[in-house]
Amino acid sequence: MSKKLYRDLINTSAIYFILRVIGIFRGILFPRILGPEQWGLFSITTGIISLLGPFAQLAMSTTLTTYISKYKDNKQKLKSHVNSAYFVAILSSFLVSISLIFLSDYLASSIFEDNRLKAFLLLGSGILFFNQVNTINRDYFRGFKDFKKYNILKIIPTISYTLLAFSFLILFSYRSIYLLIAQILIFSILGVTVLIYLYRYEDVFNIFKIPQINVTKKVLKFGVPLIFTITFMTIMKSLDRILIGYFLDISEVGIYSVAAGIPLKFGVILSPISTVLLPTFSERYEKKRSSKILLKEIFSFILFLSIPLIIFIILFSEDILFLFFGSEYILGSSVLAIASFEIFFYSGRKIFTSPMLAAEKTGRLALLFGISAAVNIILNVLLIPILGMEGAALGTVLSFAILFFLMLYLIKKEYEFDIGNINIKAVITYIITLITIGYFLKVVVDGIVYLIISGVIYLVISTIFINISSPIWYKELIKYIKSYLNKIL
Repeated sequence: MSKKLYRDLINTSAIYFILRVIGIFRGILFPRILGPEQWGLFSITTGIISLLGPFAQLAMSTTLTTYISKYKDNKQKLKSHVNSAYFVAILSSFLVSISLIFLSDYLASSIFEDNRLKAFLLLGSGILFFNQVNTINRDYFRGFKDFKKYNILKIIPTISYTLLAFSFLILFSYRSIYLLIAQILIFSILGVTVLIYLYRYEDVFNIFKIPQINVTKKVLKFGVPLIFTITFMTIMKSLDRILIGYFLDISEVGIYSVAAGIPLKFGVILSPISTVLLPTFSERYEKKRSSKILLKEIFSFILFLSIPLIIFIILFSEDILFLFFGSEYILGSSVLAIASFEIFFYSGRKIFTSPMLAAEKTGRLALLFGISAAVNIILNVLLIPILGMEGAALGTVLSFAILFFLMLYLIKKEYEFDIGNINIKAVITYIITLITIGYFLKVVVDGIVYLIISGVIYLVISTIFINISSPIWYKELIKYIKSYLNKIL
């Protein structure tokens, strides 16, 4: 991987980390100062916006990134694909937003039986539209690998919205409608500003031109299947909680949600890799350049990062839940141990999505996600009545594993990627060493300080093993970090 890729990965990872910290801060502060009723109104509105989001944009942001990466050396093709993707995204977002305006009264009075919700949904329709505009604007720069502008457009709305919303709540009153007012102000100003910038300074950008029909059909063929992909992934990540609530009781839903949610949070840490690498894979695929080495290095990266996390969580699942969440959550320790394997399968799935998008296999991608979602439903329905929460965790992990191996099969077929090139002996030695040391540490763990010390020891051991096996990505990463430190010091 090139020096620029490492720089983009590190910078984008830092932005994702900051956004997650802000999200945690908001998720604790706003519900506390607003109270359950006001937070409930806001949550219903944001839930509806999230549900309609994929249909509003028709995955045109990912489509735009892919085609910009492919055709940036062909100005005519680039212009036509940018024009079509923006046309579809803006038109579909507008139509879905208008639909929400017309449905707002019915949803508020008949479905949720709270007329206050009408004003929330009317504001939500504007947020829905401008949020999609901001998303596609951001991914325009992602396609050109301009991650400086991409990251700026990712962090500005989050920080601005948080500050403005907090100010509104203090200055006016503690009502959640001010959160929506803050969102629509920030999103609309930013969206329009960036559109004006693109129109004035980007010569391939022209939203006022009528798009070519054949190109529009092409971008729709690419983007529409991704709606089903997103829907199926939502099922795989959420249905287990609903089914636990159906077969068991609410307290077990709470315990399961905490325990099963921890591995997915670790999986999300690797999201910047997928974000940064999509344009690289698209560019290489269009130019018919091999990505076998790149895929091998990414797979090695995920493997060596996942193994210590999985083993650590399995060995210390009870300690993690007790020390961070309280004694009532210890019942979820088996769930946490089983779900820990999602760190590898979920991360691998996210990474393998990029080369499949680059190869324009969105239809097959939707099919694979559909198969895995069906397996997830069947396994959860069968296993929860028998094994309880652990059955839900096992069913979800198995469905993620099936999705991972199906995607791996297609990647091998499309890119001639061979998983057998990984140093199996090093991996086995790595696992045995971590398990042995982990059992020894488990004896002495007593309190959060010892748990943190154990985590640090695992980190040191992992670094030593990675250094011994010396994968290319590790050597290049160390080289980049040294050059970066020399530059700033």
